[in-house]
Amino acid sequence: MRTLTKETCQILKFNQKNALLFEVLYRLLTGPLYLFLLNKGLKWSLKMAGYSYLTAGNIGYFFLKPGTIVMILVIGIIGILFLALETGCLLTLFQGAAYFRKLSVGEIFLGGLSKLSDEIKKKNWRLGLLILADYGISNLYLIYRVLTHVKPLNFVMSELMKQNAGRLAVCAAVVLVILVVVPGLYTFYTCMIEQKSFRDGYRRSRRLIKGHLANTVFLLGGYYAGLIVLLHVIYIFCILVAAVGMSLFTDNRLALAILPAVGDRIELVLIFLASMALALGNFAALSVQYYQYSNRLSREPRWDFSYPSRKSFRGRILGAGVAVAAALSLLFLFNLVRNGSAITDDILTEIQITAHRGSSKSAPENTMAAMELAVENLADFVEIDVQETADGVVVLGHDSTLKRVAGVNRTIGSYTLEDLQDLDVGKWFSKEFEGERIPTLAEIMEFCKGRVKMNIEIKNLGKDSPLPDKVVELISDFQMKEQCVITSTRLSYLSRVKELDPDIRTGYIISAAYGDYYSDDDVDFISIRSSFVSGKLVEAAHEKGKAIHAWTVNNKSEMERMKMLGVDNIITDYPVLAREIVYRERATETLFEYLRLVLK
Repeated sequence: MRTLTKETCQILKFNQKNALLFEVLYRLLTGPLYLFLLNKGLKWSLKMAGYSYLTAGNIGYFFLKPGTIVMILVIGIIGILFLALETGCLLTLFQGAAYFRKLSVGEIFLGGLSKLSDEIKKKNWRLGLLILADYGISNLYLIYRVLTHVKPLNFVMSELMKQNAGRLAVCAAVVLVILVVVPGLYTFYTCMIEQKSFRDGYRRSRRLIKGHLANTVFLLGGYYAGLIVLLHVIYIFCILVAAVGMSLFTDNRLALAILPAVGDRIELVLIFLASMALALGNFAALSVQYYQYSNRLSREPRWDFSYPSRKSFRGRILGAGVAVAAALSLLFLFNLVRNGSAITDDILTEIQITAHRGSSKSAPENTMAAMELAVENLADFVEIDVQETADGVVVLGHDSTLKRVAGVNRTIGSYTLEDLQDLDVGKWFSKEFEGERIPTLAEIMEFCKGRVKMNIEIKNLGKDSPLPDKVVELISDFQMKEQCVITSTRLSYLSRVKELDPDIRTGYIISAAYGDYYSDDDVDFISIRSSFVSGKLVEAAHEKGKAIHAWTVNNKSEMERMKMLGVDNIITDYPVLAREIVYRERATETLFEYLRLVLK
């Protein structure tokens, strides 16, 4: 066993530079491409199913839809092809190392492509399923951690694991897959290198592992366990570094609120790196075992993995990798704190936080200052109200008149943009914001692009108002379709938005919950007063494929209630408090409540 471990380390070191380079390039190219295809496939299947939102309440029905089944099959086949190609490439890499030949990244890829092509010609589809099962088992813990970040699968998984029958079913499924995968660990080699059929290759794999099962399981299991432990140690270290780094940028309370979000992203990066390490370590170990067990079975001398001594660049490579990782981590941390949270798809995220009219308790509402503070407070969305000036410019403004914010009893629509700029809408709030002006929607979009999502409420200006058309046009001009949602109390506005661009997500604003208002095809989510939100309402809306945005949630107990009911978005004047409530149990108990607020 000690010899096998030593030889695994030797084969890993032999061509480590190109091995790492290939794996990084392959994952960076195929990973985003696959996620892009998955996202497009999910949106297509949701559209075919007539859903705009996926949740635990409708996920069962969703998976039974014909469009969903087609999407799963297509995406599944693409995923298997990507995994099979990577398997062929890694076999090529370590096959070259076994014969003392260093391969370039291009040679590794072409070798893998050739192996994949051969298996496709042989119609060896069962090998693809075995590769999928092997990747699933070897990355089981990492997959589990990824699923905890995916809504609603995390909810489904947690509910499943609460039940004894659910836990038993999951364990039985894992054991069954292991019983199939372990005897066939070398089938990839026997099929792709020895050119055997799947049946003959699997039989030969069983013969190779016979008598070595305990050693194989112990070696691979020990490597997996060690990597998982190391992953947790690095995660805790990164969280500590992030916590210290945050103290340089913001106050303790804000750090307490955003630390879980930082922790989530750190964990996802580490999972990505760990998956690469698992793939390289797994195939290095299996390659050594395949050649040694093959020679032993044919009564030949042990395979020689004693490579000529040479100067090692491992330290330099490792140092460079750490430096790059550290730089990227710090850059991300700074960007997260200063420029707001990363843009993610609503469908696959936790409860999101919307800053009501910007951070309107810390700055005058619907102003650039309020938007800047919302970004600093790491809101997922900023909610703004838009109206139209006399000369047709879309600007921000909530009330029917400007009396409250500017001291003049006139409507925004009675002013031209030039005249409107002479009004001070910050002085009423505090002297600190004296001179603040009413911004245009274009100015706000330019600021928010790439920083924070936007919830644009179109105020009701009458049936024939061109305002919806102008908002859609601005979203198109700024290419912010994925970053904006449009809401309104007037359903006809939302219908017009869908006619202009059906891909823009729309929300119907209502004060009370009566009737089947969540069934309209022109509505993707319901924006409703929090006092009318109930568990039954959330469940009914989710079953119809509609999300629930609750407003305006400003006290701690109501935030807790919204979290418990499972709403999808909390609209609040206090985004920092809301984030603290929503993510309270995350990131290692928020690093023991941010080290008890930095030890008081």
